[in-house]
This record gives sequence, C-alpha cells and structure tokens, in this order.
Amino acid sequence: MVAQLRNENARLVEQLKIKDEQIKELIKRPRTTNHTTNNNKWVVDASINIFGKETVNHLTTADYQNLLKNPVSAVSELVKLKHKRANNNVRCPSIKRAMYQVVVPGEEGEKQWENRARDEVLEELYATNAGILEAEADEDTKVGSQFLNFQEKVKTDEGGKLYKEQLDKIHCIITSGN
Repeated sequence: MVAQLRNENARLVEQLKIKDEQIKELIKRPRTTNHTTNNNKWVVDASINIFGKETVNHLTTADYQNLLKNPVSAVSELVKLKHKRANNNVRCPSIKRAMYQVVVPGEEGEKQWENRARDEVLEELYATNAGILEAEADEDTKVGSQFLNFQEKVKTDEGGKLYKEQLDKIHCIITSGN
C-alpha cells in the first residue's frame, strides 16, 4: 500500500513538472491579439426608397387637405402616411437607445440600413413634412390659415414645448406597430 502511494506521488510530481514546463513555454511566447471582423450587412428590399427620397405618389390633394384640418397632428400623420405605410424606410430598433435606422444607398447600388441619432432623424422628418404641408396649405382658406398659424406658433414657441410635442408625436408614429 505504501509502495502504491509512493508511485502515485511520484506520478503526480512528474505531471506537475510537465505542467510547469508548459506554463514556462506559454509565458515565453509573444502575446497575440485575436481580431474579429464583424461584417453585418442589413440588406434592404430594393422596392424601399432611400430616406429623404420618399415617394408621395400615393397621396392626393384631398389627403393633404384632410391632414391640414388637424394642425396639431398633421405633420405626424403625414409621416405615418409617407414612411410607415408606403416607404417604410425609417425604424427604431430599440426604444431604449436614442438611435434610429434609415435606409441609405450602399455599396454596389444596394440599399442598407444606417444608424443615426434619433433627434437628428426626428428633426429632419418634422422639417421635411411640415414644409410639404405648408406648401399645400392655402392661406386664403380657413383650414390652410389655421395650419399655417399653428406652424408659426411652433416656430416661435420660446420654450420649444410645441416643437418637442411635435417630435414626440412623430416618435410615437415611428415606434408604433402600424
């Protein structure tokens, strides 16, 4: 029994010597860095238009006039009609992050999703769509003048509360499932 314990002890001591040698060899080797390249590419359906170059062919003059009847929600509703129903080229991948994704031209003529700051996208959406509606509004009509007056209030609002409310409405449209 004692002989077995001595043999086992000698075997374990020999294993420890071998492991010590391996450790010394590993310490001598130069350190290497592992590089991982992540080539995520979000391929976009070719029928989706590039952000900022949306089609509005599906909207009629009557659609614009209906939108102008409610100045408070006109811009956000136009965003809904343009971006959520027809073009579908802006999305919010995570409500917790202040980031949106928009469709941009990619390499080799493909379209791809690009991350952009949420506030930048919201401001662009508001400016573009408010401009479209302002061009459609006729100041000689009651509906048109009401819309233009509301837009003037938004622009001259000192605290920016009305403007922020408009951006929040657009954000709700983008993040909603419709």
